[in-house]
Amino acid sequence: MPFLPFFIISTLRRQLDGTDAEILTWGCDGYDECVQQWSETCDTVVGAMVRVTSIDEAATVVRFATCNEIPFTVRGGGYSTSGASTTHGGIVLDLSRLRDVHVNPYSRILTVEGGALWEDVDIAAAQYGLAVVGSTLNQIGAAGATLGGGYGWLTGQYGLAIDNMLWARMILADGSIVMASEEQYPDLFWAIRGAGQSFGVAVELGFRAHKQDHHVFAGTLLFTVDKLPAIVSFANQFETITDGKQGFYFGLTMLPSMAQSSILVVVFFNGPEAAAYQFFSPILSLESVMDGTQMLPYDSLNGILNPVDVLARRGSLSRVDISYPADMRVGPRKSLRGSNITLPLDLDFVLSIYDEFNNVLTEYPQTRESRLLFEILPNIQLAKVPNDATAFASRGPYYNVSTLFEWSEAYLDHKIRSRQNNLMERIATRGGIARQLNYNMSKHGTGLYANYAGHNVPIKQIFGENLPRLRELKKKYDPHNTFRKWHNLNALTDSPDDA
Repeated sequence: MPFLPFFIISTLRRQLDGTDAEILTWGCDGYDECVQQWSETCDTVVGAMVRVTSIDEAATVVRFATCNEIPFTVRGGGYSTSGASTTHGGIVLDLSRLRDVHVNPYSRILTVEGGALWEDVDIAAAQYGLAVVGSTLNQIGAAGATLGGGYGWLTGQYGLAIDNMLWARMILADGSIVMASEEQYPDLFWAIRGAGQSFGVAVELGFRAHKQDHHVFAGTLLFTVDKLPAIVSFANQFETITDGKQGFYFGLTMLPSMAQSSILVVVFFNGPEAAAYQFFSPILSLESVMDGTQMLPYDSLNGILNPVDVLARRGSLSRVDISYPADMRVGPRKSLRGSNITLPLDLDFVLSIYDEFNNVLTEYPQTRESRLLFEILPNIQLAKVPNDATAFASRGPYYNVSTLFEWSEAYLDHKIRSRQNNLMERIATRGGIARQLNYNMSKHGTGLYANYAGHNVPIKQIFGENLPRLRELKKKYDPHNTFRKWHNLNALTDSPDDA
């Protein structure tokens, strides 16, 4: 049992004496609940969970862990399937009580604490008719999603979340607190826009907000597989008809009442309903199994995909009862992976991906809540920024693909991850940017979104030609590689560092 020595915990308690910080260790009331992870594959015995209520408290914990050479990591939203937000026997710095969001409606700048979720940000901004480029899921941490890049429904208009981040207050490995921006610590600001989790603890972020005082048209639809040719045809036209105010996801999932996978579609239109119907008419005119599209406020938008538990638990796609029988209810083990595709998509290729995905879900019924999504968000704005302008190295003429596999039994871990990795590798090889004859990493980037990349992916494939500069900056700001739980920039092999 990996306990921290009593004198270590006692010393930490003394250093936090007089504060509102809470230290939970094994055996304490609430410990079991607080160390549970979003994915059970990441559950482990934590030496101490420290819930802080201020930036100074957080800095004290970081300084203490570093000085005593205790492994530690940071937990914001806790939305990880790789174990990045927990550490075996070490200290977890829990930021969940740092969720304040301050809005300046005159300058249109939001100040967001490091433990805030995107839901907190969306709701706060909406009170002033504003919105921030954020995640398409509002349950996840704003800081973590942003520091890795940050795609959202507004990306087509305003770029990535990091392109709208004005500053970040960071706690470095030695416990010092710095403000990184274009004017202060510009080299650190470069690094944290794409690889931020590898350089420190983001305890406060400043965002540029945008006017959003009207409802949007959005929602989810479900189709039978015979509609896939029409859906792929629309996807292939998307680049030529979008003005940046739209978004289109399509992919695969399975309902218990169906013998095979269905086609899940998510649409977004930042404008009036009539114009949205005209834009998406090739999709909306198809006969659907379920249709949850509607006009809704922007601060509700980012809840429609929380994570398509909507299919199994909330039934929000329609009024149809789609509850799972007890023996088919999916367990809490999860694995997230990413890839990319370029347009136009070859229909036969997409159908082959459908068959492969469907075979996995049929062979392993526990995985029926899994999904695969082709995420077609306009890259008009994000591609205007050079790949070396920030650490984020995936700006190019391609679109993300994500898979989230879910299952319940530990003995299936290796088998399902292997099938998932093979599937994503095939998508990249057959449909991704690297297959293009004119592909140039300097110009087009890596094509792999860091927030979707698994620990088995070589670090060069994530950060590409930005990796040498990142490693030099690690020597300056984190010489002992303290922050390595997300993606280990100093890794010499493809194996994850579980320390």
